[in-house]
Amino acid sequence: MATDQKLHLSSQSYEQSLALGRKLGAILQPGDVLEFVGDLGGGKTTLIKGIASGLGIEQTVTSPTYNIQRSYKIPNGGTLDHYDLYRVGDDEILLEEMREVIAGGDSIICVEWADHFRDHLISDRFVVEVHFVDENTRRYELRGTGESTQQRLLAVQNELEST
Repeated sequence: MATDQKLHLSSQSYEQSLALGRKLGAILQPGDVLEFVGDLGGGKTTLIKGIASGLGIEQTVTSPTYNIQRSYKIPNGGTLDHYDLYRVGDDEILLEEMREVIAGGDSIICVEWADHFRDHLISDRFVVEVHFVDENTRRYELRGTGESTQQRLLAVQNELEST
């Protein structure tokens, strides 16, 4: 998968979006960072709920829009750290905390609205673009920005094509 190659997927329902998230969750490793960009109300948090489920998290996952960050314990160790930076300006304290979590390497980090904070993320990460089509339909474009993430997305693509 070349760096400019994207995995294009669509979902026709909330349940399909959760299922896609579960497949992504199954390939994630401690230290992974996922950058979510896209339409307001497009389904970024829904996909993250599926990722949490794929990681074995049974706790209810909610958008941290007003809390900015929420953490969920992964049963096999580590945490899923979910950031929503929609309402964040240049908050150096928050950005420093996020850099420390990323540097710790034992968390999987999902960052919504990361558009203005890309410089604070690791270079080899997953980028997930979420597009609202209609009430039920979402379009997703996923890409890896480095060798490791590209290889794992290729594995997801192969699994999806075989089912």
